[in-house]
Amino acid sequence: MDRTFDDSAPTTGAAPAPPVHRLFAHLPRADQRRWAEVYVKGLLATPGKKSLRRMAASVTPSPTASQSLQQFVNVSPWEWRPVRAELTRWVAGHTPVRAWTVAPVVIPKRGSLAAGVHRRFVPGLGRTVNCQLALGAFLTSGLGDVSVDWQLYLPREWTADSRLREQARIPGSTGYTDAAGLCLALLDRLARTTTRRAPVVIDPEGHLDAEALVGGLEARGHDWIVAVPDTLRLALAPDRSTAPRPPLETVRTLVRRHASPRTAARTECGSPRLGALSTLVPLPGGDRPCLLVGEWTSSSVRPDRTWLTNLHPDRHFQAGALIAERAAARAGAAETELGLHDFAGRSYAGWHRHATLVSAASAQRRLGHGGCPHATHRSTAP
Repeated sequence: MDRTFDDSAPTTGAAPAPPVHRLFAHLPRADQRRWAEVYVKGLLATPGKKSLRRMAASVTPSPTASQSLQQFVNVSPWEWRPVRAELTRWVAGHTPVRAWTVAPVVIPKRGSLAAGVHRRFVPGLGRTVNCQLALGAFLTSGLGDVSVDWQLYLPREWTADSRLREQARIPGSTGYTDAAGLCLALLDRLARTTTRRAPVVIDPEGHLDAEALVGGLEARGHDWIVAVPDTLRLALAPDRSTAPRPPLETVRTLVRRHASPRTAARTECGSPRLGALSTLVPLPGGDRPCLLVGEWTSSSVRPDRTWLTNLHPDRHFQAGALIAERAAARAGAAETELGLHDFAGRSYAGWHRHATLVSAASAQRRLGHGGCPHATHRSTAP
């Protein structure tokens, strides 16, 4: 594969941090490349809220730096996808990737002018909030989840209303796609960018159509592990190939009848308990044998989450380990700390550029060479 970065670097242990000047090497102007480095440094060095003013003050004495950063992220016409492709190849080439994790990230917002902002019920909060919904693609390894690509969900009113489109500078080629479709598009880009596939792990968290995700993943030939709702209808796999097919039942019923926290096995890390049973998933072209996994972190009869996976039985231990990792980690937490939620601009392109810069900063820190997250180091202005 053609790579910008040095392929001779080791593939295990701590990798050298992604050189920001190479990530942004395609930018046509030298001042753009310099401000990209300043922006990433500011995200890493600024404690608390990552406003442009505070970021600029953390890394440069220039009194006009915040204006230059605002111009760079909101107005300067640079493409973010080449940066994400280089970041994807670099991360995949320097740390063993165990999974491709795709996760929804809710970004609370005030007002109604930011691209894609809408009212949404968030199951994890138990209430409706004013927010943006981002979908992130992460490469999961022993170093954690490293974000490498993003989609911003645009409700139908944002794609159908010409006034809103103009207000947020939404490209004419960007139409409505549901959240599950955006997740699948992220995976399509990952598959085009990297040479080695990994199991796809998705927890829809109530924001994505799990059935549509499973169908799309199957159609693309992925190995997958997807958290599914209690209402999804499956059939218990028969004991023998000649046995009649059992009737369809909801996940809730199957787990209640055949798995419980009393019979579930505790994973190596001590939590959660995982109880599993074989099921058949009705999909176009025939039934697919899968494993249904209940995840308990308490003695409640109802599992905290229920997962479905098509991994081969020889790899069920791998599925259990990845599910246990999801219980212990939340994809996007590092990016939230580094300012993913702090973008104050309103434009669609500005949001994508900011998210790209956050991912570059997250990779710097996650791979061990981003410096102390709250260390202030000032440099001369570019």
